[in-house]
Amino acid sequence: MTIRFHRQKTPDQEHFGVNRRMFLMTTTMAGVGTAVMMSNASPAFAAALSEDESAMVLQMVQDIYPHPDLLKIEHYQAIVDAIAASADGDAEMAGTLRDGLKKIDEQARKLFGANYTDVEDGDAREGVLRHFQGEGFFQNVRWTAYFAIYDNKEIWPLFGYEGSSVEHGGYIDRGFSDITFVPEGPSLEERTAAAQR
Repeated sequence: MTIRFHRQKTPDQEHFGVNRRMFLMTTTMAGVGTAVMMSNASPAFAAALSEDESAMVLQMVQDIYPHPDLLKIEHYQAIVDAIAASADGDAEMAGTLRDGLKKIDEQARKLFGANYTDVEDGDAREGVLRHFQGEGFFQNVRWTAYFAIYDNKEIWPLFGYEGSSVEHGGYIDRGFSDITFVPEGPSLEERTAAAQR
């Protein structure tokens, strides 16, 4: 028998990974932002960001989590308000966010000769954002939006998600067979009879 040892691959210099420390930092900040949003953060907090900066964050959130057929602009705007509220209470975070938004605009002008929000092609805007996906300000926006969208019970029905089924007996009898594009399976009685054979 021959044993082969493989060299560990050297990390790709272009790969933007998120290490454990960055993940914990950004999810904590996102949790604060989401908590503020869930406690009915009002647009009055938007003083932390200028109108142009708020528009950039709004476009960022839409580009990171594009659900144009499911989510309304109000859903995305609530996330912007939460981020602005967090920035309003944290000068360092506000400065980091503003600097990050400036970098995005600079990159967009460098590549496309226009500010980020003026770039019409969604794929092109995504390409701009990918330059910054490993940076803290981007991860803060990303995780705040993530939890605000996918951990929001008011939004779940828009995705067709019914929520937890544990308290209703589990997914076998609630949710598992809800899809309509697969033929209906055997009933509970038929499954029980087959198991007893």
